[in-house]
Amino acid sequence: DATKGEIQKELLEKELEAVGIRLNKEKPNIYFKPKKGGGVSFNAMCPLTKCSEKMCQLILHEYKIFNCEVLFREDCTSDEFVDVILGTRVYMPCLYVYNKIDQISIEEVDKLARRP
Repeated sequence: DATKGEIQKELLEKELEAVGIRLNKEKPNIYFKPKKGGGVSFNAMCPLTKCSEKMCQLILHEYKIFNCEVLFREDCTSDEFVDVILGTRVYMPCLYVYNKIDQISIEEVDKLARRP
């Protein structure tokens, strides 16, 4: 609704994020494969600044995963790592559609058109 402003858009984005839909984001480039035995094999192809190996170990133990293979191909956050572990997240582009556009001024329509 164009008359409600930016707050409505932010609320909808937060609600979709909470149920596992990631808008305008790419899937993290992390290889994750659970195994039957052998412990945790952790490798990173780039320096990790947002998430350390120790943090990943703690996250895996939190989800009761003790045997797996993990390969970070890019620097990702711990939230993105959790998304890869769960595997139930959906990444999709988003198109914003506003209704009641005739009830706001031309200047406000121009601002809406220039927003990313």
